[in-house]
Amino acid sequence: MPEWQGAGVGTAFLNEIMQYHLEGKGRCERKYPTYFHTSHPQLCGYMRNSKKWKQVSAKLTGDNKARSIKSLQNTAKGFDNGKKTTTGGYGGHFRAVQGFKYIGNEEI
Repeated sequence: MPEWQGAGVGTAFLNEIMQYHLEGKGRCERKYPTYFHTSHPQLCGYMRNSKKWKQVSAKLTGDNKARSIKSLQNTAKGFDNGKKTTTGGYGGHFRAVQGFKYIGNEEI
């Protein structure tokens, strides 16, 4: 574990990057908010309690994994001579994923 772990370096860096884009200093020089999804409990807690972030979504469980696998296999039919090479899918877990919008000091 790094000696600076837990000192807020990661969230300070994240906020700086988000503010950079919010002010239109990023690619295409357009002002736009950034949405960030995470399942890390401490990061979710930080963002929920920060005035710079607004929670916009929360999903407590994953989607139907069987449906996800079928969709991935259908997409893969046009590749690798139609072989079904997909063995995994998304969802089927009990991990809460939460979404946040960076608003900075005030919402645009």
